[in-house]
Amino acid sequence: MAVLLGACSLQGEKEEQLPLLKISENRRFIQTENGDPFFWLGDTGWLLFSKLDRVEAAKYLDDRQEKGFNVIQAMVLHSLKIANVYGDSALVNGDVSMPKITEGNAFENPDTYDYWDHIVHVVQSADDRGIYIALVPVWGSNVRADLITKKQAGYYATWLAKRYAGRSNIIWLNGGDTKGDDHTTIWDAIGQRIRQNAPKHLI
Repeated sequence: MAVLLGACSLQGEKEEQLPLLKISENRRFIQTENGDPFFWLGDTGWLLFSKLDRVEAAKYLDDRQEKGFNVIQAMVLHSLKIANVYGDSALVNGDVSMPKITEGNAFENPDTYDYWDHIVHVVQSADDRGIYIALVPVWGSNVRADLITKKQAGYYATWLAKRYAGRSNIIWLNGGDTKGDDHTTIWDAIGQRIRQNAPKHLI
C-alpha cells in the first residue's frame, strides 16, 4: 500500500536490534545507518494496537514475518475516543495532550497495563521479529475536524517522540487520509516536535 520514511527505539526494554534507517545522500532511496539499501515491504495494519490482543498481535506479526514483510504501518490514534481490545482508552476526555497512562505496566494487572503499555509490547514484539513499525501519531480525520489545536499537537508529539526515541525499529508517518496542504499548522507542529525529540528517526 503506502510507502514512506523513518526509524528508532522505546523505553529501554532491550538493546537496539535493528539498524536505524535514513535517506541516502543522493536523496533517492532509503538505507540503513550502515549504508545498506533498505527495501520497504510494508503491510497496513492500521488498527493493530486497538483491535488485536497480545496473542493475536503475535500471530499477525509471525505471519507477516514469514511472508517477508519488514514494515508494519499502524495508527497510534485512529480517533480521539479510541480504546483497545482490553477496554483501555488512549486519552483523557479525548484530549491528545492528555494520554491516559497508569503507574506500572504489568500485563497481569489490568489496573497498570494501559493503552500505551500495549503499544510498547507490540512494538517490542515486532522488533523481536526484525520488523519496523511505521507509526501514524494521529489520523487525518481528527485534524480535519478541528479536534486538535496546535498546542495540543505539540505536547502530544513531544511526549510520543520522547517515549520512542530510544527504539531503533520506529518510523514516523506524519499524516493520513488528508491532503498535504490541509491544516499544515498542525502537521508542522507534530513533525517539528518529532524531529526535535527523536532526531535519529526516519520521518
